[in-house]
Amino acid sequence: MLSEEEGMTLVEVLASILLLSLIITTFLSFFIQAAKINNQTDTVNEATFIAQEQIELLTYYSKTESVEKTKSLMETESSGTNSGFQIKTGLVKSGETLYIGTVTVSKEGKVHAQMETRLSFRTAE
Repeated sequence: MLSEEEGMTLVEVLASILLLSLIITTFLSFFIQAAKINNQTDTVNEATFIAQEQIELLTYYSKTESVEKTKSLMETESSGTNSGFQIKTGLVKSGETLYIGTVTVSKEGKVHAQMETRLSFRTAE
């Protein structure tokens, strides 16, 4: 009569719990890694948007302001931090009327976005 009883032994239950916990732990590590990558991507995207905004400002100022006025305006624009990001803008003469404008966006000492453009100013320096 004992041989006809159906059920699971304690060893079988423990083995199935161990197997399920290994599978769940593996999938959980995938979710944790995906969350970390999403956070990094969000940070890079936000830094890129900030850099793009600064490049657009440089382009606008190059058509409406002088070089010195643009440098002054960009220092004012980038002096504050934006969502914890530090913004560094540079404007270097590259030719007779051509300038190289660079924007670097960093957070906690790590550069997350960097953009560069060539500008021709409407008025001379």
